[in-house]
Amino acid sequence: MEQVITAKLKLHLYHKARTSLQRKGTRSAFGRLVALSGRERRFTADVNHQISKQLAGPHTLIGLEQLTHIRERTPTQSGRRASSKQRRPNRNKAKWSFAEIHSFIDYKALLNGGLAVKVLADYTSQSCPKCGHTSRENRPNKGLDFECQCCGYKLHADLVGARNIALRALLIRQDWMSTGRFWAVPDVSGKEAKAKRLSRFLELRWSPDTIPTR
Repeated sequence: MEQVITAKLKLHLYHKARTSLQRKGTRSAFGRLVALSGRERRFTADVNHQISKQLAGPHTLIGLEQLTHIRERTPTQSGRRASSKQRRPNRNKAKWSFAEIHSFIDYKALLNGGLAVKVLADYTSQSCPKCGHTSRENRPNKGLDFECQCCGYKLHADLVGARNIALRALLIRQDWMSTGRFWAVPDVSGKEAKAKRLSRFLELRWSPDTIPTR
């Protein structure tokens, strides 16, 4: 958590420095902008390396959301309607390399005898991991508080999403062990295939015995 806060602060400092140099508009300012962009890219890659190293432990199965078009799918407040508090996370999300950290986690997991698999991201933060009820109303005002309208289950929305992703990754592992067929990336080429896979995912339930211990 401390690492994430530090990264956000440093990205904000990079943004302030870039804004100042862009206002100057001189040749020397342009040269400093180029150097600043290089430092920012190296900083982002370094943070992604550190995070992926912590996640990809020995013999670990890691479930990752299929984040295709994540920036377009995530609603943000922009323009004059957005406050300064909202603009900063918008900038951080727009600049961060999600594909890069996925690739780092993938190869580090393989080096450590583990595996990273991608699962469908649909409804991961709207589905109750306890009873399976799926609804937008489970997240009042689209906030970070999750409350199932069916069984009353309450948890932080990000933790609900993480549990649903873990369940989907375990289902992939179960299919592989039972059939010998493995799909590391979800097949969403057809609506029927996607609907069938989602219907299986929505039948999953979280319990203390769900996640196997080492």
